[in-house]
Formats: sequence, C-alpha cells, structure tokens
Amino acid sequence: MIFPFESLSGSQRELGLVVAVLIGFGFGFVLERAGFGRANKLVAQFYGNDMAVLKVMFGAVVTAMIGMVVLDGFGLVDMRAVANTATSATFIWPAIAGGFLVGAGFVISGYCPGTSVVAAMSGKLDGIAVVVGVVIGTLVWGELSSVKALADFADSGYLGQIYLYDVLGIPAAVIALFVAAVAIGAFLGAEKLERIIAKDGAPPSPATPKRLVFAGLGAFALVGAATLALPSAPGAKPSAPAAISAGDLARRVLDEPWKVRVLDVRPMEACAQARVPGAECTPPGTLKDLFLADVSAARDLVVVGEGALAELPPEIRAYRGRVFALEEGFAGWKAWALTPPAPPPAGASAEARAEYGLRAGIHSALTGTKAPPPPPAPAAGAAPVKRKAGGGGCSG
Repeated sequence: MIFPFESLSGSQRELGLVVAVLIGFGFGFVLERAGFGRANKLVAQFYGNDMAVLKVMFGAVVTAMIGMVVLDGFGLVDMRAVANTATSATFIWPAIAGGFLVGAGFVISGYCPGTSVVAAMSGKLDGIAVVVGVVIGTLVWGELSSVKALADFADSGYLGQIYLYDVLGIPAAVIALFVAAVAIGAFLGAEKLERIIAKDGAPPSPATPKRLVFAGLGAFALVGAATLALPSAPGAKPSAPAAISAGDLARRVLDEPWKVRVLDVRPMEACAQARVPGAECTPPGTLKDLFLADVSAARDLVVVGEGALAELPPEIRAYRGRVFALEEGFAGWKAWALTPPAPPPAGASAEARAEYGLRAGIHSALTGTKAPPPPPAPAAGAAPVKRKAGGGGCSG
C-alpha cells in the first residue's frame, strides 16, 4: 500500500500545516544543535578547518536518499512520483548562476537562507540582518524579473525533471549505494583535511561512533540495493488494456491522486491544449524516457488516447502495476467533463443527483461555466403544501 503523502493536503490541510510546523521546529532544532546557527561554524567549511557542514548535510542527503530507495523497493513509496512533485524542473544556466551567487552570499554573510533563520531565532543580530537581506533581495528580483532579458535568462537551459539514474541508465538503488560509498570517503577525507589545515592539530575523532555510522550507512545502502532482487509482478501486460470510465477516473484523480498516474499519449499539441487534470503529456516517442519497467508498481496507470485504445504501447505493457485505458479516450472525457451535463429530472435517485453534482463541479472547474443546480429533492412522505386563498402582500 503506497504511503498517502497527499493525505495531509486538501481536506486535511490544517493537519498538514500542524505537521509542517512540527517538522520545521525539529529541523531547526537539529541545525542549531549541530552549530549551524553560528556564522563562524558555517564559514569554516570554506576554510577547511571544520567540515561539519559537509558531514551533517551530506549525511542527511544520503540517509534520505537511501530511505526513499528502500521504501520504493518494497512498494511503500513511488519515488519518481514524490520526486516529480517535490522537485522543480532543471534550468541549467540559471542554476549555475544562482549557485554561484548563493555560494558567494554564504561566504560573505556566513549563512545560507535556512541557517540564517536558525540564527535569527537564536537572537543573533547577524542572522536577522541576513534574513532581512534575503527578503529585500527576493522583492528586488520580483521587480526585475519583468525585464525581458532577465526573464529570458531565467527560462534558459530548460532540461525538464531529469534524474541521475535516468541519465546513466542505472537503477536508483545502485546509484544510492555508490553515493553512500562516496559519502563515507568524503567524511574520511574531510577529517584528514581538518587535521592538515588546523594549526593546533585537530584531535582525532572517536573511532567507535564513526565506525557505527559508516557501518549503518553501508548496511542501509546494501538493503536498498538488495531490493532489486525482490520478485516482480508478472511481466508484460496483454495488448488489450482494462477500461476505466471517465467518472471513475475523475473520482480517483480527486480523491486519491497519489494512487493513480495518468499518461496522455496524444500528440503534444493536443495534450497541451486540454487534458485530464494531473495527466502527463507523453506522446509515444517519449514513453521510453519514463522507464516504466523500473518504476514502482504501487500506483495504477491510466492511459489516455484520442479515442478508445485497442492495444497498449510496449513501453506501457512493461509496467509492473495495473494499467487501465480511459473508455473512449479523451473524446469520452470531453463528453463527460467538458460538456454541460443535463440536470437530473425531478424525483431522480440520490445516485443520479450525486453523479450530476460531480460532473457539474468538474465541468465548472475546467471551463469556468457554472451548471444549473439540480431540482430539489422531494421530501419523503411530504404532502404538497396548499396555499391560502386570497390575501397578498404582507397579509399572507
């Protein structure tokens, strides 16, 4: 059962905000206890005499990465779905320029944006000054981003959402194992560098805790790599997919979006013009770039064509999870969701009224046109009300 990350949004948004605040306090507490609320501790990273930033942040990255790989391997999390939601697209040239500017600001101020907040909450005036500077810089960029040259640069070098395991063609678990090994080497090298640069000679770190940490990272990474040997679901799907109606797809997209992934295989121009909410535009030529044979099978896959799909493309048949095709394709969705529904007749059943409410709501949300309300439900066993004869106005 895939973990429902989005259960803390939508109708549970208030609970999600409470959880976010608690996580934020925990994160800030850990940063402060690691010494990241002091500028001299942070900037020492660039002088090479205190590599705590490398150890803490690289350790956190590796732990989170291996944890995601392990959960994905056991089918508890769809790692690609989380990544596509949590990460933004890559714009290579703005990323390089922005990284240089953030690094320069880090050295000059002694803080990065996150640690400046930790320092400010600890009462440090330099941390407060950096926070104010970040706010002013954000406002200035907001004004300058309307300049065409800067706006064009901000959109340059677009590569989309790319991941190292896709670029190298290597399973994510193997990448995680390799990065864990790199992290262990980086930790050992950082301690060696500290001893070389420190004038008074850095004392050797305790061997036992260090070995336990390294052993834990290595074992965790091996568990992630071992998930590659877990048995997979039966291989290729039959060429004729199971069907799902437009109404059922709408309910799933609205109620459980974390359990379904919608792929629109129509031409890019048609998909970009109109598509099912949350659908990915994936013309047949781009399906190979999704690596569906290697991703977690936790989510159901729904394929949308122009009309009914007689068979699935081979890249989709390689997916290990359940696959459905939208009945009558996008033409069926258009007739169901983008065409104004007819109100149910008087005395219609509760099911018919609920179906109309769903269709009317989706049609209004997608087109901006409000559908007429359904007729009022008849009161059970109520007799028609007789009006009094005569009278009028305020007399009743």
